[in-house]
Amino acid sequence: MIHRKLHKFSHSLKDIALRNNIASRLRKRAIIRFAEKVGFVYFGSVDQHHDDHHIIRGLTVSSSHRDNHYSVGSFDGYDVSLVDRLDTIEYPTGQYKTRNWLILEIDLHSATNVPRIFLGAHTHKDSSYVKMFTAFPALQAVPLGTFEKYSEEFTTRYSLFASPSHFIDVERYFTDETTRTIAAHFWPLAIEVSEGALYIYTDNQTITTHLLETMLKNGLWLAGQLDTQAKLFDY
Repeated sequence: MIHRKLHKFSHSLKDIALRNNIASRLRKRAIIRFAEKVGFVYFGSVDQHHDDHHIIRGLTVSSSHRDNHYSVGSFDGYDVSLVDRLDTIEYPTGQYKTRNWLILEIDLHSATNVPRIFLGAHTHKDSSYVKMFTAFPALQAVPLGTFEKYSEEFTTRYSLFASPSHFIDVERYFTDETTRTIAAHFWPLAIEVSEGALYIYTDNQTITTHLLETMLKNGLWLAGQLDTQAKLFDY
């Protein structure tokens, strides 16, 4: 059964790659330009099962994903990795859909013990991030407002998800001030914090150098915020 599913995934990925050949070339061109501009090393496609490289993990990692345009570098003192990930995921309805994520991973310095957190649009629970909620069923929407009132701009756009035992910690890291900036500058990007790494996601968007620069700039800012908060809480 598992072999048949993986075989089905493989054919689906090949089909989508062929259909989107032009779009793939445009994505490649934008990512290469970005890598050259910020001084990253561009590796192209990598095989998670054979190539010796750091695998970008997070909610989209799987045994069947395909990684393209893998790039790595260092910026403002942070180690950064970028990948264009393609995978076929199964929805609770039994349907299979091929999804494409552009993922920027930033290794945190001090906030290595931050609990798993996902920040996404209210609709993300039924979107390409559905795997997060099936793989981690304990994740629930954080009821914000323990310490302060959050802006309407943030609460109408985004939800924070975490295990109930970490709700208070999440509000300490993602304060009203921090989330106001996220609402104003990150939309519609999604965010995950897991195992000492910060992930910035975009899915089904046209990839441009400007988008990549925005993801890097915003990601580095948030990484700094999380590291600063971690020092304050002495984690």
